[in-house]
Amino acid sequence: MIREVLHHITHHLDEEISLEKLARLSGYSPFHLHRKIKQELNEPVGNFIKRQRMETAAYLLALTEVPVSQIKLLVGYNNDSAFSRAFREIMHSSPRTYRADNMYKSSVNATEGYLSLTAKKVRISEQPALLFPSLGNYFTSEIYKVWKDVEDYLLAAGLSKDDFEYYSVMHSCQNVNPGMNRYDAAIVPKAGVQLEKNRFFQSQLPGGNFACYTFCCPVTEYRNTSLQVGRHLFEHSLYQHREGVSYFKYYALPNYKNPDNQLIDWLVPIQ
Repeated sequence: MIREVLHHITHHLDEEISLEKLARLSGYSPFHLHRKIKQELNEPVGNFIKRQRMETAAYLLALTEVPVSQIKLLVGYNNDSAFSRAFREIMHSSPRTYRADNMYKSSVNATEGYLSLTAKKVRISEQPALLFPSLGNYFTSEIYKVWKDVEDYLLAAGLSKDDFEYYSVMHSCQNVNPGMNRYDAAIVPKAGVQLEKNRFFQSQLPGGNFACYTFCCPVTEYRNTSLQVGRHLFEHSLYQHREGVSYFKYYALPNYKNPDNQLIDWLVPIQ
């Protein structure tokens, strides 16, 4: 049970985590849970939570380009000063100094990455998009080659990367169908941006209700991440899965040369 509590902490860093909430999860009283975790980890649970938040923030600072203002939210802080104080206390550096110093990149353990199992329910309207179809294995770096076509198109058309949102459209489940699956890179114009017709396939991205799981990890960890997301959706969430495409929504144009450690919202279709 203690292992489940620690797993919950690790994958809910963007939420408020109270001892009372963890006690309800474990079945122990707050007093006994605090004592058992301290015996297991040789530190109070509050210290463990703070350390998990800051070590995860260090990973995001060192290996991604996610803004500091967003990283603090991903690890459960709303206040810049409070986040900076906590980070300096654990990592002995300010967040911005830590990011600027390349020596930290080699010391960061990126195998676990970041995964939020908060599973927020979001509703997406049908959206116009340009699709760049491809086939491949969703769990390999090769699948990202199609994003070079997107980058080349934007450059040739004189379009700004900042005018679009970027989705991958996954038409199958890689765990169920382990071979080659259809994967479409999709660019969606932001509000006020006109989508001109061209030789690429213009379409509408299906809308609906989705469970949103945010993650960031090396591509080699995608399979493990997918298993954790699937287990949470079917065993621990209140959502009912429905048929339909799922999406990776990227926070920036995917880097096809080095696709590891990109921050992604995984949108899974639900009723």
